[in-house]
Amino acid sequence: MVFPKAFISFEMEDRWARDFLVQEAKDKNIAFFDYSVKNPFDSNWKTECKKRIAMTKGTIVLIGETTWKSEAVLWEIAETIQQGHFSFGIQINKGRNYIIPNGLSNRNVMHWDFEQIANLLKTWN
Repeated sequence: MVFPKAFISFEMEDRWARDFLVQEAKDKNIAFFDYSVKNPFDSNWKTECKKRIAMTKGTIVLIGETTWKSEAVLWEIAETIQQGHFSFGIQINKGRNYIIPNGLSNRNVMHWDFEQIANLLKTWN
């Protein structure tokens, strides 16, 4: 099964969660495509993010303590919606419910469960 390409939106302080998600996919021999921004861009970051989001089927938002107020994350969610792509959020800390960023529905937010994440990604094809 080849999973669709996904953009991963996260706050830089939660980069560990993005790394963990990508590694967990690799450990399970899942061809998971990650088009998230690895390094902060200069003033052209929106243009670059727009291109990367366009190459995907949707955006996975990693929700940590300060994600809800991240201008970059909020912009990436809005751009995903603008492009008509799928999106869902993952609460990154077990047992913690952080504020859900604007643009994400409560129905599209889950706690970390890689099997559930993989099953949801399969619906994007």
